[in-house]
Amino acid sequence: MFKMFSNGASEGSWPLSKIAAALKNAYGAIDALGEDGPLKVYGVQENGVNFVVALMQSAAGSGKVVEIGFLARFTGFSLTVQAIEGLNRNLHISVVALEGEDLFLMAGLQITGKYDDGQFGLVLEAWRRDLMVMLYGLSGEQASMVEAFPAAKMAAARTFATNKAPSSEPGADFDMLSSFLGATASKEVCDECGGKGKRGLIARTCLDCDGSGFVTPRRH
Repeated sequence: MFKMFSNGASEGSWPLSKIAAALKNAYGAIDALGEDGPLKVYGVQENGVNFVVALMQSAAGSGKVVEIGFLARFTGFSLTVQAIEGLNRNLHISVVALEGEDLFLMAGLQITGKYDDGQFGLVLEAWRRDLMVMLYGLSGEQASMVEAFPAAKMAAARTFATNKAPSSEPGADFDMLSSFLGATASKEVCDECGGKGKRGLIARTCLDCDGSGFVTPRRH
């Protein structure tokens, strides 16, 4: 549905009214910062971070958006050229540019096809991810992305979300990727040993799963 800005002709357009409504739904209040010919710019503040969403129309007042841009400016931060290059390697739809003493995070996308709420939502999520990567890079080595994530601070959540590397013991041939993708949906965690493959104080091999920690689920 999108491609990066180009000098070629636009291949599609989206209604400005639908994009504006989606922005309000995603961020709450948005500020109309003004217009410059066919360009209409909105200001957004999300959790203390400011950025703008720029909507380029096919013509001034047409209401048909052919390009969408995102822009966040960071001033007072010091990043080396190597750090900026590292950020750019990890960004999804954006690019970081140094202009004087300011850093700009920018994304530009050209619309193709018809408007779709879900597709636009994915673009907003991609921009949010890039913002997160940028903020992490600006925060320095002291920042911990894990500690900043609320669920990661909860002991119960950390424990439940744990995925251990498959055992190298004989018979422990469980393929985690294949299972997740459904190729080996016939496997589930053994109830008797809790997936450990061992039982009892002297850690005998679990007979129910033959030490693999996984068993074939019962058919209902």
